[in-house]
Amino acid sequence: MRLIPAVMFLLLILSGCDGKRISENYTGSGDTTKSVAYANGFSLTANGANITVTVKNPWQHARDIEFSYFLSDTLKSSLRVDKNHWKIKTPVQKVICLSTTHIGFIEFINKIETITGISGKDYVVNAGLRNALSKNTIFDVGYDESLDFELILKLKPDVVFAYGISASVTNTVNKLAELGIPVILIGEYLEQDPLAKMEWIKVFAACYGLDEQVSGRFDSVANSYNLLKELAGKSDNKPSVLLGLPWRGNWYISGSKSYMARLINDAGGNYIWNNLDFNESRPFGLEKIYENALTADFWINPGEAQSIKDILSVDERFGALPAIKNDRIYNNNNFVVSGGNAFFETGVAEPDIILSDLIAILHPQLLPSHKLKYYRKLQ
Repeated sequence: MRLIPAVMFLLLILSGCDGKRISENYTGSGDTTKSVAYANGFSLTANGANITVTVKNPWQHARDIEFSYFLSDTLKSSLRVDKNHWKIKTPVQKVICLSTTHIGFIEFINKIETITGISGKDYVVNAGLRNALSKNTIFDVGYDESLDFELILKLKPDVVFAYGISASVTNTVNKLAELGIPVILIGEYLEQDPLAKMEWIKVFAACYGLDEQVSGRFDSVANSYNLLKELAGKSDNKPSVLLGLPWRGNWYISGSKSYMARLINDAGGNYIWNNLDFNESRPFGLEKIYENALTADFWINPGEAQSIKDILSVDERFGALPAIKNDRIYNNNNFVVSGGNAFFETGVAEPDIILSDLIAILHPQLLPSHKLKYYRKLQ
């Protein structure tokens, strides 16, 4: 159970049992278009047991770019049709993840044992993978331009899950394709809605032949999230929230369409930069931020800070902020292992738990028994 029974009962009373469900629309061609309820970056089409995943614009500022992956358990082997199209034999048995969020998705569908390679071992939180890395039963294959292609070839993965910040990721895709290794581009980081990010779980599930089972589990999380959102929305009080911490003289501010802004607003908070109509982070001068920070009731996600002392070491003036004076500073580093943070690994597949944390912080009376998982109060 993700919510205590009493809270779940209350949520059901408030909003009933209706939720945003995954539906199917049948086309005249015999294919089945599976509705994707939240994500913008991919679509799914089924024909019998075969599924085609179409990934759209999978890097920043991409326009009119699509990659298509035909997934089938009837194929003898995987085959690259052309530069943007693959036929991939499923279910996959061995995979490589080039992002820790991919690990979180695969852990959610209970297939962590299929991971044979990762990128950035110091950022992995999963205990089983860390143990396997120490015993050299799985391997760090490098990252970006420093990928170890020889090692990847030796590991013989059925698929590599990758992501791209820019179009240069196609160099990696093409190099691996030359080696006969399929690459599926995952663009969940480009989604701004928490449920849209999690919905990419369906791409992973399709690769393992678990699309029906995982779709039901996604629906459960989505319903839980929406019930929590409705509960928080009924609160008359909407405390204002400040995000981030200055870095090298600038404070990078995310706009109202960003992932964290959505979470704060869904948790019944009032993000102090809701007037900024963009989703990416942009640098602002410290002086301008400081003036607005004086109006914030809570301070969330203050960078790498482990304590209030760390925050004051950046700028002593922060001591005058109401959030510090009233002891309302929380960071998303409650579950950190070495350089890895579970908020970025497993949190992508648990948006309802993250939302519960934030509601318990901003409106503790709504979830009095909730124990914070990803967040902690800084002392």
